[in-house]
Amino acid sequence: MRVAAIVVAWNSADDLPACLQALDAQDHDAVEVVVVDNASADGTSAVLATWTSEDPSGRRRRVVTNPTNRGFAGGVNDGLAVLGADVEAVLLVNPDARAAPDLVRRLVAVLAADAGVGSVQPRLLRPGADGAEAVIDSTGHVFTRARLWRNRGEGEPAAGRYLDPEEIFGASGALVLHRRAMLDDVAWWHPDGRREVLTEDLFAFFDDVELDWRAQLLGWRARYEPGAVGIHERGGAGPRRTVQVEALNASNRLLVIVTCDDGRSVCRAAPVIALTTGLKLAELAVTVPRAVGPALARLRLVGAARQRRRQLRARARVPFGSVPARWAVRFRFGPWIRTWWRRVGPAGAHRRGAVS
Repeated sequence: MRVAAIVVAWNSADDLPACLQALDAQDHDAVEVVVVDNASADGTSAVLATWTSEDPSGRRRRVVTNPTNRGFAGGVNDGLAVLGADVEAVLLVNPDARAAPDLVRRLVAVLAADAGVGSVQPRLLRPGADGAEAVIDSTGHVFTRARLWRNRGEGEPAAGRYLDPEEIFGASGALVLHRRAMLDDVAWWHPDGRREVLTEDLFAFFDDVELDWRAQLLGWRARYEPGAVGIHERGGAGPRRTVQVEALNASNRLLVIVTCDDGRSVCRAAPVIALTTGLKLAELAVTVPRAVGPALARLRLVGAARQRRRQLRARARVPFGSVPARWAVRFRFGPWIRTWWRRVGPAGAHRRGAVS
């Protein structure tokens, strides 16, 4: 099975060398690498110039240079656009992620064993702080009734946990293998004939959750393969709590609900959705007040989300309500409220004011 790895870079000069070296070291022979540079302003272009000129692996290498930052979604779509028809699977890789040498081979084996599997999630670990043992970064996405999606196992000690392969709701876009046929199947159709795999209105954040949900509605399944291991540092593109990041996080959650959710399920969960939405907006107003306006302004995209919803409803192979019915789990308010208070309360005051 021929695999193309797509890396979307934005000011990623510090992380790219290790990421690309890990991809070059894969023991699955049929791997090509495409790096999409989203108008980086650091030394990313120099890193890529060296990488393309020195190719000891003999693998196909390609760089797509964008004149503007098209976000993760646009960057992935640009990478997909240059792939040949012989590519059967696509590995999405964040620049701050490193794949073990056998990761692609192990993930490909899962796709090869079951034609109904569209995505395979590896066991993503995060290095422990100050030499501490590694913790779980993600073993897949968890769908909660509050429509707050979580990385399964995030922050838990890695030793002895999540060691069994199983079906999951969906996979983290930080490092995941998707079947090319699935991506083609779930892509949005435009009147001009263009296909859009990741939703560019989302730009970044929750685009992977929306892809998970679309795949479920079109009958595809996702699997977790613990034998495939990767390291994800997180935050490789700089501080996460920027105005843009917070505006995207606040608005994209609602856009995903509008696009993919079931009306009756939303009505049943409305109290918890409303409460968490109100608390998140209150947190934004306290911690990153300059993001409130951009977040609300992005709600102009609801109309386009509703258009996508109509297309998705016309093409869905399973009832809309079947996805939350199967995958939505009870939302644990206690840990979430404690994290919320750490951000908005007195203890979080010293971290405010440094947001760009």
